[in-house]
Amino acid sequence: MVNSEIRKHRTLDGRPGLLVLAIAGLAMALAAGLPLSGVAERTTATAGASVGGGLGVPGKPQIKGFTCLERCVAPLKATPGSKLRITGVYLNRVLKVVFRTEGGTVGTRFVDRDAASVEVDVPEKAVTGKIYAVTGTGTRSNKSSEPLEVLPASQIPREVFPVRGRVSYGSGGARFGAPRGGYSHQGQDLMAPCGTGLVSIRRARVLFNTYHSAAGWYVVLRNLGTNTEFAYMHLIEKSRLKVGQKVGAGSVVGRVGQTGRAYGCHLHFEFWQGRWQMGGRPIDPLPYLRTLKRSR
Repeated sequence: MVNSEIRKHRTLDGRPGLLVLAIAGLAMALAAGLPLSGVAERTTATAGASVGGGLGVPGKPQIKGFTCLERCVAPLKATPGSKLRITGVYLNRVLKVVFRTEGGTVGTRFVDRDAASVEVDVPEKAVTGKIYAVTGTGTRSNKSSEPLEVLPASQIPREVFPVRGRVSYGSGGARFGAPRGGYSHQGQDLMAPCGTGLVSIRRARVLFNTYHSAAGWYVVLRNLGTNTEFAYMHLIEKSRLKVGQKVGAGSVVGRVGQTGRAYGCHLHFEFWQGRWQMGGRPIDPLPYLRTLKRSR
């Protein structure tokens, strides 16, 4: 009888309920001729331990940082309509992100999210200030440690340096034209820690976003209004950019890596007059990169 009753009265996860376990303990004690004092208490304590795991309470979302992806003035400086990526933990529960306005706050629903990040568009009424996230049940995250600076679109730079972090130009072997066992180096290597952010130098359209055994993950951008193209190689992973997508100066391209035939973390950057690998010609990008870096 005890076994059949246990089978009939189980919790949702298939384990016996507390009352059923207590009855089972009493029945076994009677069958063995044992005293009943303390049996119910011990059985209940054991049952409580068995179900203590239960369903955990979801973690509270926490913001660790953010960066501007599109229509950016700088990584922490956006414009109305910019796309922002917020990083942290438990962000897959976020419904909206709250921005400061002149008269209070305004919340904007996410456009993409996972546990470690959430993407959102900066609302037209947003002003400079710290941001926070809110879940569908109303749970609020912490406020960002840094304020998001919101500036007019006129402040978006025409050109920016492609690496968002400390960088060096390496030795002679990293330079344009260096011998490479039967061919010449067609770009400039920029040495930077793996994971360092890479951005579009200027307004452009995405031509290629794929993998090559030598180049690793790479992206090629056609600079709008010019006859030039830029190539970014050895990215740590495939870029989130879509082929055909238009990006602005400062838009995120990817992150420094060492995929493909690469030794150490770096960006292999190429500057082409005309079409990349299709009738154009590569030129030394170092003088141009140095000019961009001085203007940062």
